[in-house]
Amino acid sequence: MELRRLRQMVAPGARGIEALHTVDDFRHAARKRLPRMIFDFIDGGADGELAVAANRRALDEVLFSPRFMVDVADRDQTTRIFGTEVPLPLILSPSGLATLVHPEGELAVARAAAAAGVIFCVSTGSGHSLEAIADAADGHLWFQLYLWKSEEVVQSLIARAKAAGCEALIVTVDVPVVGKRERDLRNGMSLPVRLRPRNALNAATRLRWVRNIVNGPEITFGSLTDIAPGDDATSIGEYTNRELTDPSRTWSDLAMIRRRWDGPLIVKGVMSEADALHAVANGADGVMVSNHGGRQISSVPGVATVVPRIVDAVNGKAEVFLDGGVRRGEDIVKARALGATAACGGRLWFWPLAVGGEAAVSRVIDILSDDVDRTLALLGRRRFDDVTSDALFSTAAPR
Repeated sequence: MELRRLRQMVAPGARGIEALHTVDDFRHAARKRLPRMIFDFIDGGADGELAVAANRRALDEVLFSPRFMVDVADRDQTTRIFGTEVPLPLILSPSGLATLVHPEGELAVARAAAAAGVIFCVSTGSGHSLEAIADAADGHLWFQLYLWKSEEVVQSLIARAKAAGCEALIVTVDVPVVGKRERDLRNGMSLPVRLRPRNALNAATRLRWVRNIVNGPEITFGSLTDIAPGDDATSIGEYTNRELTDPSRTWSDLAMIRRRWDGPLIVKGVMSEADALHAVANGADGVMVSNHGGRQISSVPGVATVVPRIVDAVNGKAEVFLDGGVRRGEDIVKARALGATAACGGRLWFWPLAVGGEAAVSRVIDILSDDVDRTLALLGRRRFDDVTSDALFSTAAPR
């Protein structure tokens, strides 16, 4: 392959980003630019990956019932999330180790999110520290917390989230143990990243990624360097594997966190009415309906099929968010029609980050915002907050 063509593949530049028009376009571009083991780490799910496919299929099966000859000349997609007005009803979900795909990682995402006014949820497993991410941009930051074995670690992370100015706390409850991610096992994916012989040749053809890994920051969990014994990536990775999950945790632990956190509290990983009610009973202000992007258990429904049940169960006592399979602006509108306050997505910002850093993440946010605006016009709705279940097509026979 000639050198010029190779450079075009690994460095898209501004013109290359502008030529990408959907989240899936960025996914395909990221696949070309990342070593297989890194792309699979982002893209893959647990076991047979049925839940990954179910998330997308469930959204595809939601159909609209548009109305026309309505004055939609002046459209408004703003909404309020826990009382805060946001210009786009999209939340960038927590996803760890963004420095795997770009040296600026979450710093770039935080800047792009702040510029657009959207909410960015910082993962406990972020590549940069929570404090560095908070300093990168003055935007709406939430913090995602795992239920660590050590109560001291939990308390420390909550205190740091408060000090960093995070507006809300997300407690992830669907990881009593880590799911079996078969792509990672086959690829030998680990922290620190080790290029084994079967992956080395594939990685060597991704020149920009190799350059970033060589010249960029160490790939590690930035917020855990002061918590884990030892400050090298190997020690931190081993500590995280050992201490991150605690299968003995119960809903009483959420009540304890509620007493320590005075801002909005969201429970992420809810897939049943019973869990939604337990979350609300123990102090949750919000419920994020999520199957962890299909990365924990494979044989579960797509999130969009579960959201209406959760909305009915909480009956207005908590805000509900759809997290899973979101790829288009019309998915965000579908989430609202199903009863959710807003939609959330992690891979939808991870792929563009890999392709072009902050500029590419901003490009995807703009694409999704344009999609939402266009969908509102085609549905005959002037405002996002006007979207209700009557925007959905029903197969039930009319009465």
